[in-house]
Amino acid sequence: LNPPCPSHLFTAAMSVDTGPTPPSLAETLKKVEEMLTCGHCLYSYADPRVLPCLHVFCRCCIYGPTNDRRSTVFCCPACHTVTDLTALGENGLLPAHHVHHLFDIRDVLTKVDSLQERQCEKCEQERASSLCRDCGQYICVECIQTHELWSELRSHDIVPISRVIEEAVEMLPPKRRTLRCSKHSKELELYCRSCAELICHNCTVQQHREHSYDLVSDVFSTHKGAIEDKLTPLREMLETVTRSLLVFDATLESIVSQQKAIDADIEETVRQLHEELETRKAEFLDQLHETAGEKIKLLAAQRDQVELMQTQLGSAVDFTEERLRTGSEGEILAVKKYVVTKSQELIREFNRDLLVPCQRANIVFKPHRLREMSKPYRAVGIAGVSPKKCVLLSHSRATMMGELFVALVHVKDENGQDYPDPVENITVELVSPTTMLVCDVEMGPEPAHYSIKCTPTICKEHELHVLIGGEHVQGSPFPVLVKRPIASVTKSPRVVAKLKKPCGLVCNGKGEVLIVESGLPKVSIFTSRGLKLVKRFGSRGFAPGQFNDPDGITVDGSDNILVVDSGNHRIQKFTAEGEFITTVGTKGDGPLQFNLPTDIRIHPQTGNVYVCDQYNHRVQIMKEDFSFVGSFGREGSEDGDLYGPSAVAFDGAGNTYVCDTWNNRIQVFDPSGHFLRKFGDKRVEGDGAQD
Repeated sequence: LNPPCPSHLFTAAMSVDTGPTPPSLAETLKKVEEMLTCGHCLYSYADPRVLPCLHVFCRCCIYGPTNDRRSTVFCCPACHTVTDLTALGENGLLPAHHVHHLFDIRDVLTKVDSLQERQCEKCEQERASSLCRDCGQYICVECIQTHELWSELRSHDIVPISRVIEEAVEMLPPKRRTLRCSKHSKELELYCRSCAELICHNCTVQQHREHSYDLVSDVFSTHKGAIEDKLTPLREMLETVTRSLLVFDATLESIVSQQKAIDADIEETVRQLHEELETRKAEFLDQLHETAGEKIKLLAAQRDQVELMQTQLGSAVDFTEERLRTGSEGEILAVKKYVVTKSQELIREFNRDLLVPCQRANIVFKPHRLREMSKPYRAVGIAGVSPKKCVLLSHSRATMMGELFVALVHVKDENGQDYPDPVENITVELVSPTTMLVCDVEMGPEPAHYSIKCTPTICKEHELHVLIGGEHVQGSPFPVLVKRPIASVTKSPRVVAKLKKPCGLVCNGKGEVLIVESGLPKVSIFTSRGLKLVKRFGSRGFAPGQFNDPDGITVDGSDNILVVDSGNHRIQKFTAEGEFITTVGTKGDGPLQFNLPTDIRIHPQTGNVYVCDQYNHRVQIMKEDFSFVGSFGREGSEDGDLYGPSAVAFDGAGNTYVCDTWNNRIQVFDPSGHFLRKFGDKRVEGDGAQD
């Protein structure tokens, strides 16, 4: 709709040394014709005009075909911009001068194209090879010879058609048409600064009499530079939009690819379900035949016994009744002994329980789980935020009154992947029995992470409620103990080192107290009474020997120190003096991989290391050299399942006790990791633990 100058197309069409095969003249001409087609009426432009949105259409397409059907507004078909024609006036739209220039180029190309296939205008039989300028006709080779035979024609100027084509090429691009005033038909040589339009000399004494103006040649460079300055940001925006379209195309391609993959997955799933249903059908029929067959077998055997009882009783009754009815006195007395004996025998052996069927017609079919599949439900949708997949990271279970409490929530979709779009409906509240503090939520340091900040003002046990769309995230609510700031840990007049968010401690073989301070983060070693700081090691970071939100701590038989580096998803080992030895673990769910581990203990009998892998919902077991032994537990609420385990301990028999935090219970496992028992339930105000 906004055609460029195609002279380069013609040059390429006529060139033979441009490398790749150039377009033919016919192709070039076809391209030019397309550029000269109005996008509204689909005919060649008639008096083309430029709209304020910089698109070009025929004047009659814009204003209407006749005076009595004039349009007052015009909506551009290309960009949908609406132009008020009334405000612009009858001739308010600029003529499309560049389109007129394109028509001139087309005329030259058409002329050249016609020369290549021109017939001789003399004999009208052969193809013309030359032009006789004196005759003004295109003639063939034979007619040229005729010219040479006639003395009157020998002096005519005859030039080859190739020369005529070269002369036409030399006309490209054709000279620009002179721009003339629509009111005075004079050349537009002046530029009116007041109106920002071209004018002629007659305009300066009429419509533009008191305006400021300059010669076009004098101000052209200045105004061209201003236009080029406007073009720079437009080019940058165009590049941005073009890159955005590439993203759109890639996303569309991904969606189509997803559609095909899921389509195949649905087909395969339905096929597998069909096979599974056929297998289940055979199993159900076998179960039916087995159950019914066993009942029939037992009932048939019992019926045979009852039928035999009926036969024996019937024979005795019939025989006795017949003798009493038809027998003589002697005959009746003669059989009395047998009748009495048989009657006593039948009465003695009579079993009333045998008369009650040992089986009932109580076979049932329970297809409710199968029928669930027949209920309509939406299995395909858009992966949105799934609160149950979202997790809270880097939060402390205890904080000080008046200090800034900070946590981080990781937002995930239904597939467990990072949710890329902004989430507006995150609500976080720090709740105590008497107060509720609404926390600030803002974008975190990484995508799909949100920072939670608040300053508690009451020293009590609190719960941190983290909700997305009104639904709790995984593990919410979280316990948070708000403590009163303590100036010192003892009434002794001697000053001791202050602690910052201690979260784990253990005593070594020397009786020293080792404390993990997540607020520093460091490991501090105190004397047994806690009055003297012996050593403190560690710093914040990711390198060996550095910590990121450390949590649990323990010591092995050699007093080596094992620290749960929770935020770095690893376990680190140090000497008794705090020198780094080795580390194990990365973020993940495989063997020797962790996801925010919390507690660590060494089994008193085997010496194996037990680690609570909280967000993988399991306990991992390692040897002292950190080689993998095994693990137990998986996400769930059934016996043996774990949901956010946070602490582990052992009894004298070597059984393992696990704090199954988010299931609100304690579970006990044998040394092999098999479930033994559980106790505890979600605490209700006023109630104790329940078995």
